[in-house]
Amino acid sequence: MKKLLSLWCLLLLLACGKESGNMLDSNTAKNGSLSRFAIKDQCMYALDFDALKVFDISDNNRPELKNTLKLDFGIETISIYGNYIYVGAINGIYIVDIKSAFNPILLQKVEHHISCDPVVIQNDIAYSTQRSNAVDCGNAWSRSLLLVYDVKDPINPKEINSLAMEKPYGLAVENNWLFVCDEGRNGVVIFDISQPDKPYEKGIIAVKEARDIILTYPYMIISTKTDFKIFNYSNVQSTYYLSSITLH
Repeated sequence: MKKLLSLWCLLLLLACGKESGNMLDSNTAKNGSLSRFAIKDQCMYALDFDALKVFDISDNNRPELKNTLKLDFGIETISIYGNYIYVGAINGIYIVDIKSAFNPILLQKVEHHISCDPVVIQNDIAYSTQRSNAVDCGNAWSRSLLLVYDVKDPINPKEINSLAMEKPYGLAVENNWLFVCDEGRNGVVIFDISQPDKPYEKGIIAVKEARDIILTYPYMIISTKTDFKIFNYSNVQSTYYLSSITLH
């Protein structure tokens, strides 16, 4: 019962700001790959037009802006992995060092053609989707891809693989599994990443207009244009639907 209550509280937070992040502690936070802010310890990192802003949230009633790191126009998504922030932008991925929490340092930018670029990271491997003909990203790029990067050296990230997709959006990674929303295929594509640099498709979860995913085992929360759909993925290849929450 407590886990179900926690799940519903999480969904309420998401419903208040769809695809915008959460306000949970970094050790337990479960935010989607399309989030625009994330929390680590007593810091909140938020994207604002062309900058990364750092807030001290040690006093929940009085968050304080501590620093601003200028990036560039077109920053869209944020993900934290260890002591680094990965900012997805329409023309690349920024890697930011946050070892000094309130003093972020831009280390590198992996550049590519103009496209939407959410990113998730696990075990020094980053997975990112790029969507073709994404008018909302200001491009007419003709290819949709799942890209795989080696980010063990954050100053020298390397693209190591790419797979064709139809119309990908958000994604999530956990252990040996990668989940990618692909509107072009009306579902969430399941990849086996036992070999992290070689995602291997194992199936698809049928969901129309899937946009992003949050994993809070054994629940998978998939956001769409109109609702949140909840699945049980305790057996990944036999994931089954539980319920939905309509947004409007």
